[in-house]
Amino acid sequence: MLLSVQLQAGSDVFVDFEATLGFDDNVARAAENADIEHDGFLTLAGTGGYELYQGESSVLNGKVLLEANQFSRFNGLSNIVAAAKLNYTFGFSSSFGAPWFALDLDYGVVEFESFLRDSNVFRAAATMGMQIDDATSMRLGFSFKDREAESEVFTTQNASFFINLDWAVLKKHVVYVTYKIETGDIFSSASNPGLWLIDASNSNIVDDDVFLDKRAYRLDGTTQFVTLGYNMIMDLHSSFDLSARYLQSEANDVSLDYQGLTVLASYFHRFEF
Repeated sequence: MLLSVQLQAGSDVFVDFEATLGFDDNVARAAENADIEHDGFLTLAGTGGYELYQGESSVLNGKVLLEANQFSRFNGLSNIVAAAKLNYTFGFSSSFGAPWFALDLDYGVVEFESFLRDSNVFRAAATMGMQIDDATSMRLGFSFKDREAESEVFTTQNASFFINLDWAVLKKHVVYVTYKIETGDIFSSASNPGLWLIDASNSNIVDDDVFLDKRAYRLDGTTQFVTLGYNMIMDLHSSFDLSARYLQSEANDVSLDYQGLTVLASYFHRFEF
């Protein structure tokens, strides 16, 4: 999605609302065609924020997120998210080419219909961005995410790097592209995992409680993401976003890779008080 950073003074209290319709053509993250499953989903999210501090060129915001994700075919993937966030943004100049920086800390709880996937999630991120000219802006950043789930299979640690470019092709119409590479744990579901996974002492494989005819397993790997999107700014407080994200995951030590495509249509609105 399009992300903009504003350093100038605004409302002390705000609520961001998001409604998204999505389609994922490989929700099982499966490598074999016979195991691939697709699903559509609806996301409703609200983020309440309060400006904790504002200096001449910096802002510290505290936020609380509540989010619900409802899947159509595989209800076990449906979940509710509650998270607390801190965001500190600072810069030294508003001129073109001058960078701004952001630091983020998040901690949340994700309750799935699937017991195995219930998780506590911690994330830390650092981002740098700049307005290159009237029409073009850039962001890049690093993040670390630690997910502790009920099952070892879905307990993961990942580090990632991303770079994003936005182009305002018209005054209120923006296209963007994002590339992200993520290293660490990946998981997949399959009806017949390879023999190298079948081991009674292996805690990284379990009978999946969403895809009932499959087993879920975890491996070390690398995932690459490419996102193409379009954002229409409707007014000062709302926008519409359409995007497609392609991912490719590849395991490090065994011959396993899979792909997936997710299409999203989102509406955003900010309420200020």
